[in-house]
Amino acid sequence: MKFRARRLEEFSTYAFAELDRVKDEVARTRRVIDMGVGDPDFPPPKEIQGALVVSLGDINTHRYPSYQGNPRLRESIVRFFLNRFKVKLDPDKNVLVLIGSKEGIFHFPLAVLNPGEVGAYTEPGYPVYRAGIVFAGGVPHPIPLREENNFLPDPDAIPENTKLVWVNYPNNPTSAVATYEFFTHLVELAHQRGFIIANDAAYSEIYFGEPPLSILQIPGAMDVAVEFHSLSKTFSMTGWRVGFMVGNPDAVASMLTLKKYVDSGVFGAVQESARTALDNYFILSDDIRKIYQRRVRKWLSALKEAGIEGKNFGATFYVWAKIPENFESSAKFCEHLLRKTGIVALPGSAMGPSGENFVRFSMTLPDRDIEAGISRLLSEKIT
Repeated sequence: MKFRARRLEEFSTYAFAELDRVKDEVARTRRVIDMGVGDPDFPPPKEIQGALVVSLGDINTHRYPSYQGNPRLRESIVRFFLNRFKVKLDPDKNVLVLIGSKEGIFHFPLAVLNPGEVGAYTEPGYPVYRAGIVFAGGVPHPIPLREENNFLPDPDAIPENTKLVWVNYPNNPTSAVATYEFFTHLVELAHQRGFIIANDAAYSEIYFGEPPLSILQIPGAMDVAVEFHSLSKTFSMTGWRVGFMVGNPDAVASMLTLKKYVDSGVFGAVQESARTALDNYFILSDDIRKIYQRRVRKWLSALKEAGIEGKNFGATFYVWAKIPENFESSAKFCEHLLRKTGIVALPGSAMGPSGENFVRFSMTLPDRDIEAGISRLLSEKIT
């Protein structure tokens, strides 16, 4: 007997099993330098760790948390948003604490999308956008990101009957940053057509120049938009699983209703640590940004010397690079790169068809590994 729902069928195949096989093969003879995964390689600041330890001594920390999130953490989120984006939120109406932004991103379509309704999403992009729409019974509609438009989607390409639109800025994998004009056009369109915008802003605090915008800074956005934030990348807390959703009060309330049946909230000690992180944001985040900025610049320089065109638009810890013209696909180039240098990159096609002919390098590994990667890249002929 088989116990497997049909809805899992389109998610059951892994197109890059061959690349994993090559990785295992290469690892038998040399150390692999894995730039494929975006998982910070250093721990959160000690202030955040200390807050966790202290809160463990409080008996209330170990009881069921609030579904909506600790009121003190929600107040910290409100202060953070006011200081960072100059947007005023109501902690009871506009804020919901999440078990990491991934959980919220996957569940959000279940809260706002009816079966058969269209959910649009940008691609290449985080596969969870499409998965959440599909599991909610929605109709997924990809909107390609093109290099000639600086990897911003054309809002006019959104189908007329769309009910949900996912965007992700700063963008993974391209590192593109949304402009005020783009967000304004999107918000205006949402008002005209009656859809909800969801911006995945997980990388909003990993930037190297002008701070990226929140979509909620756009006039009228609170009526038609929500935004998902994560402490994972900002404070190296990927394993802690804490993030938050902010924005339209009806959408937040719908999500809260759903979550009451899905989970029991974030562990209290983790919420206290998140509060410490956000309350000390301007002190703790700058050093983390500098680490990624240094790594990104070094890798871009090495790629240029190796004859590969790389891009970073001033945000995220990713470098988005074009594959050389003599390779038929991003997967083939990644296999070649791995065999020649022991460096793992993510094929752009892994994040959607529009990612073909590009690869993503993640700068979330120790400096010594990046230096070793640069040495291998420049000593081997890979183009």
